[in-house]
Amino acid sequence: MRIFSLIGLLFFISFESFAQVEVSNSSKELLDYGLQERQPPIQFDVPQFGSIDFRTVISGIGMAQTNPTNGDYNSLVDISNAQIILRKDSGFLQFYIQSGYYSTPSLGTSYQRAAIQTKDSFGLIPLASLSIAPSQNWVFTAGKINSFGGYENTFSFQNINIDRGLLWNQTSNVSKGFQVSYKENALSSAITLNDGFYSNQLSWMGASLNYQLDHQNSAGVVWTGAIKSNSTNSFNTPILQNNSQIFNVIYTYTSHNWSLAPYLQYTYIPANPSLGILTSAQTSGAAILTNYRLFKDFAKSITLPTRFEYISSSGKGNLNSPNLLYGPGSAAWSVTVTPTYQYQQFFVRGEFSYVQTINATQGQAFGMSGTAINQARIMFETGFLY
Repeated sequence: MRIFSLIGLLFFISFESFAQVEVSNSSKELLDYGLQERQPPIQFDVPQFGSIDFRTVISGIGMAQTNPTNGDYNSLVDISNAQIILRKDSGFLQFYIQSGYYSTPSLGTSYQRAAIQTKDSFGLIPLASLSIAPSQNWVFTAGKINSFGGYENTFSFQNINIDRGLLWNQTSNVSKGFQVSYKENALSSAITLNDGFYSNQLSWMGASLNYQLDHQNSAGVVWTGAIKSNSTNSFNTPILQNNSQIFNVIYTYTSHNWSLAPYLQYTYIPANPSLGILTSAQTSGAAILTNYRLFKDFAKSITLPTRFEYISSSGKGNLNSPNLLYGPGSAAWSVTVTPTYQYQQFFVRGEFSYVQTINATQGQAFGMSGTAINQARIMFETGFLY
């Protein structure tokens, strides 16, 4: 079985949900209390070019759940990451390339095996871009980049939980496009022009602003959304979400043992009869991610990440309203707990999650008939970060 495919394109400077110039944004700060790159990367020095970092992520996943939907699994074992990362994040010319197989499990949705997920979503090179940094403040980026919107990241090793959450399901993950990032002292900002939900049309824009209030607190706002209608409709590019607007307000707090990230999310889809969207629709959500560090030394750590979410949608009683959750006007809440142990490059973590729907339409929720109103899931992930 092929595990890696690497093509020699040079691309990208890494950024998370806020898409800042450096990787020391709030997403990475929360990650630092979860999985960590404990050893320096393998480095290759190229004359007249600089140092290139090389890393590998290998991990497997196991899952068992109640009330699987039609075509989903009661239980399974799969690859969650088999990826190579090449990065140059200093100097005038910078790049990032990530290649391999991956799965992206998320709450309340059917699981896609890594081979299918990789083939049907972003391919064997999910992230690849080239950046020019004319100064310490400015970075100009083009390629396959992390999308704006939301708080959680695309790949499991980047997150404190194994499953992504309910709010993440409304946001795009990877986009093709351009980004300009600026950082000055405590202020970080970025703007982007991209193809939204991987539509291959430059039909989205976005902007983010983050301010580091002090060494423990930061706050930010993010907007991203369609600037023109787009009729593309596929697994990667759901027509409703690809014509939406996404707004986030995010706050983060970190201390010696705690990290905390509450955030709000609002999405809006305008009516567009030419696309079959007869009435407008919206979702409103709130989430809080926490991580408590039980123990840490140079070699090992034990952490306890949690996530609590609530999301609701409009359209109750309106037969023409788009379905964004579990039927028009439905809502859901979730809780996730992910105890994590890491020893040097090795990590192992378990996870329990529970999703409860509210006002779900018959046939649109869980179970083979879509009539079950909840789903419990147990997951297990283990692997190595080299």
